[in-house]
Amino acid sequence: MTDQTVTASVGNGVFSRTFTDSATDGQWSNNILTDDVAQTNLGLVMPLRTINNVAVKYTAGSCIWRIQSSQSLLVKRYGYGVKEGNVCYESSMIPAYTVQPDDILTVYPLAVDTDPNESTVMGWIQTSRGFESFGAAGVLLTVPTEIKTLVNGQTIGDYAFNATLQGITLMAEDAGSISKVEIIDQVGGTIWTGYGSPRMPTAGGKNAQYNFKSMGMNIPILKGYAIKVTLA
Repeated sequence: MTDQTVTASVGNGVFSRTFTDSATDGQWSNNILTDDVAQTNLGLVMPLRTINNVAVKYTAGSCIWRIQSSQSLLVKRYGYGVKEGNVCYESSMIPAYTVQPDDILTVYPLAVDTDPNESTVMGWIQTSRGFESFGAAGVLLTVPTEIKTLVNGQTIGDYAFNATLQGITLMAEDAGSISKVEIIDQVGGTIWTGYGSPRMPTAGGKNAQYNFKSMGMNIPILKGYAIKVTLA
């Protein structure tokens, strides 16, 4: 296992606090960012304060984040980290949220894959049941590869059976590119395809946080369905 420093600025136009963690790559557990001054969790530092900006930066590779209840584990807000030196305050705006005392800010980083023929991909999938993190490591370039939930390795067909797929947002590792994203049905047929791009500051990138984003989708999910991603 490897670690990398992940830092976040959380607040609004009136105040903000900085949070940091030496986060372990490839997991959610124990990757809780704490306040740089008091070394305490988000909910204890700013309880009942309204925030609308979460800017998360990581060292190298990729990173996603979430604000969730430490008791119910309900995800309240989520987003994407940006490589050190490329963070944009405006792009880090989120829907306004009032921090609850039991909230924690956690991150899931991935290191750069050392194999030049492989890469990583992860992000957030929105369904009528809410949001869930999906991804895959060691993905062979140009080979369509299924992504699964980062928590327990479920396919979209298992996780979201009888729900409706509403959105997909994915990031490849630094300098990586997403060629296409496909929804595959239970008999192997492709029912939906979307194309991606590099991620800024790589030439051709459109956004520093993600390589692919599609919202406003309305695809009923059945058993056996899969989301496959092709990296370039």
